[in-house]
Amino acid sequence: MDSLSLLIFDLDGVRFGLDATKVRESVWLPELTPIEEAPPWVVGLFSLRGRIVPVVDLHLRFGHPTRLYTTSDQVVVLEGEQQAMGLIVSEIREVIELSSEAVQPPPQFEFAASGPPPPYLVAGEARVGDDLVTLLDIFRLTHLPEVAALVEAEERPAPSSHFCPEATHEERLLFRKRAMMFREAVVEEKDALLGLAVVELGGEYFGVELAAVQEFCDIIQLCPIPCCPPHILGAMNLRGDLLTLIDPRAALNLPPAARGGKAVVARLGEQSVGIAVDAVHNVLYLRGEEVQPPPPALRERCGAEITGTAPYADRMMTIVDLPALLAREEWIVNESV
Repeated sequence: MDSLSLLIFDLDGVRFGLDATKVRESVWLPELTPIEEAPPWVVGLFSLRGRIVPVVDLHLRFGHPTRLYTTSDQVVVLEGEQQAMGLIVSEIREVIELSSEAVQPPPQFEFAASGPPPPYLVAGEARVGDDLVTLLDIFRLTHLPEVAALVEAEERPAPSSHFCPEATHEERLLFRKRAMMFREAVVEEKDALLGLAVVELGGEYFGVELAAVQEFCDIIQLCPIPCCPPHILGAMNLRGDLLTLIDPRAALNLPPAARGGKAVVARLGEQSVGIAVDAVHNVLYLRGEEVQPPPPALRERCGAEITGTAPYADRMMTIVDLPALLAREEWIVNESV
């Protein structure tokens, strides 16, 4: 059974999904440079480490009225075949694995025969938990001729209007600070960045290096394993393979809590294991200077596998060396039934 890796996000209370493999990163909404002769739904450009990224307001793209931007909005940067493109979203929710059979085709509507039909941006509909999620077609989003032409507008003078004129002075300063930060250090290749999956455990954010992550999945039909220590939660069937699920809370000195609903699937030697987490929030890429050394008190509390910290969502995220954490002796089960 084929599965899809989806990034789920909200936009003004409506839930959407994107192919997570086409998402380059997500950033907090910066100040955008408006441009002339652009469609109204392309609200500006910004420089992301030397790369010009046109930004689309999906709300306007679907013909809705103008929305007010806030400092909590984010930009999902999509990696198209010709150029990158950003989408403004209200909140990134999680990254999930979904069976392709769970996706239904979108409804089709008839249009007047006097002109060509508009490009359909909706690729399908799917139910995720209790929510109905609209899946977007990234190929059509990133191949619109109007968007491709905007990359050539890097040197074009900006119009006189300002980005987000209704923002307060403090909000404008924050938008501008973000834009300047993204312009500062030019990173030639994505491999020079630290790719992290942002997960939540016990109300705290942890970053797990993407190089150690195989996929994300829901925890379903978990079967207990006899004669195992408490951190071994059980085993589950992952597309025909048996996946052992581990609770990392004790290893990170976190208090016990209800079993998480998501699992980070990682490779441990020749075997895959699952790490139970409360939620998977985001996938992002950080420059080396954005990662700070962990405070001694944090390493003493959570262990030597803590490699650093970085700001995320107005809080500090703890970066974990997952392979080193999984290699702890106390995690190795060597008992006979």
